[in-house]
Amino acid sequence: MPDNNENTGFLQAGDGTALFYRERRHPEPRGAIVLAHGLGEHGGRYGELAGLFHEAGLSVRIHDHRGHGRSGGARGSLRSAADFLSDLKLVFDDFAQQCDTTPFLFGHSMGGLVAARFATGGLSKVRGLLLSSPALAIRMSAFQKVLLALTTRIAPGLAVPTSLPAQLVSHDAEVVQRYRSDPLNHGKVAARVVNFMLSAMAQVQRDAGTFTLPLLMQIAGDDAFVDPQGSRSFFAGVPQVDKCLHCYEDAYHEIFNESMARRLRVQDDLRSWLASHLG
Repeated sequence: MPDNNENTGFLQAGDGTALFYRERRHPEPRGAIVLAHGLGEHGGRYGELAGLFHEAGLSVRIHDHRGHGRSGGARGSLRSAADFLSDLKLVFDDFAQQCDTTPFLFGHSMGGLVAARFATGGLSKVRGLLLSSPALAIRMSAFQKVLLALTTRIAPGLAVPTSLPAQLVSHDAEVVQRYRSDPLNHGKVAARVVNFMLSAMAQVQRDAGTFTLPLLMQIAGDDAFVDPQGSRSFFAGVPQVDKCLHCYEDAYHEIFNESMARRLRVQDDLRSWLASHLG
């Protein structure tokens, strides 16, 4: 999120882990939003999206999850299953207090799962929930399930390579190259993280029927990282009238980093939703 008006800093989690954040305050804000990034990446990849939110009149903050980017913690791992949620609460509540408003919450991929679990669980008051290709379901082979069970018993905190297909994050070759060469990205995940994700996925689906906040979901139809059916199931279970789902059938996982024609369509849908919710 590089910008001349960007502020950066650290917050200290309850266990002492330093959480790095970036933010851009709007001089005449119509609201605020907190962003949660995906597995193995960092908040610095969200500059263009942060600019879109800022142009709409929002003050913006995004932190690096522990074990990611410039935050502390072992890469791709957690000390406790609740860490991502408690960290987000610290970052979110601090920004709400600083901006004196109730922020929106946005999440992509694993960050979308964390955001959905946070909002549906009522961990803090949220103005609305925006999800981009959220990890509300994932595909696991029989071998991966056996491996997960084994590593959970032997070394739950040990991060191992994910083998996720980097070439399928986007149709834009330049995006793929930057993703691969970014020194702050890592392709690791620990069993404790996967188990948190599986538990959170189940809880989010259970809580769908009581979710009452404005909801925007934008998902990729050709997604090699998460199973889009998880998003469709969650959306169907939410009774709230103020809900919107866009599925981009030919898009890869990172819809906001897609090839330009696809990206502009995704951005236009987001702008339209924001325009109708920032009155």
